[in-house]
Amino acid sequence: MEKLKPYLEDINRKAGYAEELYGIRIRYIPLIVEEMTIVFDRQNWKIKVLEEGRYLSTDEIEKLEEKILENIEKGLVELYLTLTFGEDVGLGEG
Repeated sequence: MEKLKPYLEDINRKAGYAEELYGIRIRYIPLIVEEMTIVFDRQNWKIKVLEEGRYLSTDEIEKLEEKILENIEKGLVELYLTLTFGEDVGLGEG
């Protein structure tokens, strides 16, 4: 989790900016969207399986760490965040 911490801090800052910009509170940030949706819970700084409503153990996080880092570095996490706002806020609708 230590390797992920600076990345999560950066994503948390970006989500905070988006909250200010759009005026909507963001609790979960999608990290992996595949068979299961893995999210970062900004309220308690834990990583959660959204469908199951449970937080991942340290071992589970370590197994997914490389995939999470890859998604962050490729910009997928920011894309997921943008798509969420496009859906919830209705950006681009005229």
